[in-house]
Amino acid sequence: MTAPALDELLGDPARLDAIVGRLVARIRETVPEYAAVTDEALRSGNRRIVATALAHLREHRLPDAAELREITEIGVARARQGVSLAAVLAAYRVAGEACWDLIEARAREHGADDAALLATLGLVWRWLDVVTVAAATAHHEVQLRVAREDEQRIGDSLRALLAPTTSPASSRAHLVGLGLDPDGRYAAVRGRLAPGVTVSVLRESAPSGAVLAAVGREDVAGVLAAGVSLETSLGTFGIGPLGPPEELHLSARSAGRALAAAFRLGMGGTHELATLRLAAVASADEELTAILAERLLKPLRDKGRYGMDIWSSVVGYLEHGLRIDEAAAASPVHPNTLRRRLAHFAEFTGADLRDPADIAELWWLVRLGRTPAH
Repeated sequence: MTAPALDELLGDPARLDAIVGRLVARIRETVPEYAAVTDEALRSGNRRIVATALAHLREHRLPDAAELREITEIGVARARQGVSLAAVLAAYRVAGEACWDLIEARAREHGADDAALLATLGLVWRWLDVVTVAAATAHHEVQLRVAREDEQRIGDSLRALLAPTTSPASSRAHLVGLGLDPDGRYAAVRGRLAPGVTVSVLRESAPSGAVLAAVGREDVAGVLAAGVSLETSLGTFGIGPLGPPEELHLSARSAGRALAAAFRLGMGGTHELATLRLAAVASADEELTAILAERLLKPLRDKGRYGMDIWSSVVGYLEHGLRIDEAAAASPVHPNTLRRRLAHFAEFTGADLRDPADIAELWWLVRLGRTPAH
């Protein structure tokens, strides 16, 4: 029987305190993360767990739901103190082995046989299984709560940084809270994530100096330090100009315009208004685009398939720097055929392919991916 040994341990508070002291020392030696936990907290938590475990072993039972919640409160405290789940489970293993060694020694002194010890050992490990599963679940829930709180904190700080009403002093404070240099220069970023990419993946891929947060199911916003860029495979991003913290709201406005333009143009990767230039204007002016399409595309639409052939030749001509021989070489048509199609384009639309204004209007439509078909 192991009951006399368990009664002895439970009935001697001084001995129980000594046992807990040895357990604490063993845990600190074996699990370095517990250095972050004060001695008082570690002793108190382990005394509660050991006393509860011995009482349950004495009663030959596992903890009920209420008792499990009380036990896991200790694990929740460890999670909030930054102790990892792996460290918590390692501490349970160390404590379980040490307690069993003690129980076995005391039980043998009281004449317990191998069968009784084996039965108690089985209960010990079942008890640890139940408790560690509950501890793991509670620890995971704490991590989720902390992650949500961190996400909220980061999001609130970024929204404040990118807002026009934030004072310079507040901007500096928010940067410090995000772990960034308050005297640095930053660019705002607005983005739409690629399919399958999450904010977590984006953050893991982003270099130091980038702070990003979700602002919707697929959209993100953030700030980038000088010299920091994002991988183009992660989505479509608009980047504003670099500037001091108090100008981040202006950078955010430019970033939003660049993102909107790139998205309308079907362009992935990172983009700035400085690189998009007129394409950003073209993507936003639907009324002017409709006027140009009516003038330059509708006459070709009326020609059916031949109109599409003419448009393909015009696009090739523009893409090869208005050089007929190079455009023809890159297409399946003879240079004379290309010349004839360009002449028909001028005839049908009234456009002059030597006039910079007409060429700019054609570029506008080509940049937007417009064709006679749509």
